Amino acid sequence: MARDGNFMKSSKNEDRRYFDEGKIPNDVWSVLRASSLLSVGEFRVFEIAYESWYGEAGEEKMIEKHFTGYMFNDIVPPWVRHFCKSVLKRDREGTLEPAEYGIVPKAATTVQINKGLEAMMWIIGFMIVLFLIGEGTSQALWLQCMFPPCY
Repeated sequence: MARDGNFMKSSKNEDRRYFDEGKIPNDVWSVLRASSLLSVGEFRVFEIAYESWYGEAGEEKMIEKHFTGYMFNDIVPPWVRHFCKSVLKRDREGTLEPAEYGIVPKAATTVQINKGLEAMMWIIGFMIVLFLIGEGTSQALWLQCMFPPCY
């Protein structure tokens, strides 16, 4: 469906689980979903939820204690559960803005871009060398065909 020229998100399709459907508890699923929607890690969701609930940033050790319970025993504190429900609701309504939670995507620096391009060139060069070695080996062994289909 289109609305004002943009495609609407269908939250039913977005919330559909593709694997382990009956194994992930709903509270854990909501943390995972909120983490995905905000494009942050699960620990950062705990930090934002704590600040939203208590009005101040929590100490890392204290948040880590709750996060450990979440990671190993699927225990989601009430303040995280409330925050995740709020995020999911705002997403369904189309009013979710990660910037309101202090989440601002950073633009890539020129150093990062150059490192990425350099890595890509090394990978392409390595693949070309591998191909040439394979081609040379096939000619040295008098193989008629290296890649299918062979006629």
